[in-house]
Amino acid sequence: MCSVLTGHAGNQNAAKPTRDHKEELKAILARPPSRSGVRAGFWDVPAIREVVKILFDVEYQADSSYQLLLRLCGLSLEPPDPFDKHRNEPATTRRMAEAKTQVKSLLDQGWEVYMADEVRLEHEAETRRMQLPKGQRTKLHVDRKKTSQSFFGALSLASKKVKLYPIEQNQNTEQTILALDRIQRETETGKIAVVPDKARFHHAKALTDLYEPGQLLERITPVFLPSYAPDHNPAEHVWNAAKNNISNIQRETPEETFSAFTSYITSRTFDHDFEHLPPRKTKNDFVS
Repeated sequence: MCSVLTGHAGNQNAAKPTRDHKEELKAILARPPSRSGVRAGFWDVPAIREVVKILFDVEYQADSSYQLLLRLCGLSLEPPDPFDKHRNEPATTRRMAEAKTQVKSLLDQGWEVYMADEVRLEHEAETRRMQLPKGQRTKLHVDRKKTSQSFFGALSLASKKVKLYPIEQNQNTEQTILALDRIQRETETGKIAVVPDKARFHHAKALTDLYEPGQLLERITPVFLPSYAPDHNPAEHVWNAAKNNISNIQRETPEETFSAFTSYITSRTFDHDFEHLPPRKTKNDFVS
């Protein structure tokens, strides 16, 4: 119908971009537009609508048509990767290679190796009271309550099971010491390696001094992961799997939410190590 209205009834290409137009559009979307200032790879429907109208004299009624054009040009509607801008990719790659070599050597020697990390779980509930007096508008009262609980978890690379301990207060060095001491007491293997991330309270002097001979955590050897690299920590993938499993069901109390989370984790094994991590997707939050 667009061809008829524009006087090109015999020309189908007048109503939609040709194949050559689409190839030209791919090149245009790979660089910023001159007027709108959109960065390459960050186009949206309004921006591409303007370009297609100006260059090809084509205008679609539905936004989905422009979304299809964006997809054909190699762009995605997925949210951006959740990684910190301070992440140094070459340094991350080098450190991960060193950590993998060290962990493999310790496992070959019969050590128990734990991937350690903290996680914070939130429960948010809304209670609505509704009054419907005849002839008046509905009034809603919302009583919103938000509760959180942090956990310390340690994924064994040998048994594939997770030791999960609730944290009574905030995530800090003191709570980490208590959790590591408990892990040490519950582990029969003589030598233990714990692989945490580079959170500040994980390498505080009050903690690192306890790894020395004769100190509280003398059986534990730390192997640190690189900074800003949660995707390389198998424990983070355990948290994501558990949260995805329980997130679709609204539970009435925080206790029920936290219990569902712990039950999911402690009732199964996770075949996650450095070489067998789930595919990374942009929707993964890797929350701490």
